[in-house]
This record gives sequence, structure tokens and C-alpha cells, in this order.
Amino acid sequence: MAARETRLRGPRLKFRARFLEDGERTREVEITDDPRRPYVSLDGETATFDVVQTGPGRYSLIGTDGAQSEASVKREPDGSLRVQTGPSALRFELLDELTARALAAAGKGSARRAADLAEGDLVEAGQTLLVLEAMKMENEVRAPRAGRVRAVDVVAGQAVGTGDVLVRFTDE
Repeated sequence: MAARETRLRGPRLKFRARFLEDGERTREVEITDDPRRPYVSLDGETATFDVVQTGPGRYSLIGTDGAQSEASVKREPDGSLRVQTGPSALRFELLDELTARALAAAGKGSARRAADLAEGDLVEAGQTLLVLEAMKMENEVRAPRAGRVRAVDVVAGQAVGTGDVLVRFTDE
């Protein structure tokens, strides 16, 4: 499946992202495409700017202080996104069901039963992938969509935290 550029469809989009150069820390990201007030918020810290697309994956940004910069957005071969502004670059992987490239734990718990999943396995939407136990309650973790497993990042008995990646999917 060929990569395609996505335009935000609503005034706001919130998601979790795993930043790869930041100790693989999970952070909250919010983006708006409101032409009157576009902004990006990272863990509640907001940056407001004017933006003009100058080419495929290339943007010109002007901050509220008048500072101008150029940014490029590129999908890496591993499926992560790379945002480059000047000498600085951020690489991250989206972790929500909208992108469904990685399935992250919604809360803390312990993996009690893991399905016999392996790299390359095909899964169906809604299929139980594993069971997490939290406060003596068992919660089934289901596939958000049909797809192919790229990696299983947990084993039975492993403790997981909120935002920890459980299963990764390929882009196909």
C-alpha cells in the first residue's frame, strides 16, 4: 500500500505518540487545522503559527513572534514520521486507533494471557490479542483493525504501563 499524505478532517485531532529520540517516551499531541488559529500542542505546551504548504511534505511556518521557519514531514521506511525544522528533527510513531500502526496499553496492568501471536501473523478486526489484568479485573485487548503483526512487545506475566506498546502492525 502506497503512503499518502493525510489532511486533518476536523478542527482538532488528539493522539498519543511515541517519540523515538526521547527515550521512546509517550506524549500527548493535539493538532488543529483551523485556518484562523492553527496550533500544535505537545503535553499541553502550545505553539500557535501560520502555515503554508510549499510542496509535498514541506511547510513554511510563521510564529506569533514573527519568526519564520521551514519544516518537512517524511514517513520513514519503518513507518515512523520524521519532522525536520532547521537542524532539529523529531521522529515519532502514532499510537492510537486512528492510525492503528501500534496498539498501546490504555492503562497499567499485567499481561495475563497473550495470544499466540508472532511477527507476520494476520489478525482480524476485533480479534482478542491479549488480556491485561488490572485491579483483579481482566480486560481483553482487541485488534483495532485487520492487518499483519509486525511485532509483539509483551509476554504473559509482563507488567505494562499506560502508553506502553503491546503490538505493532505493518502498513499494508
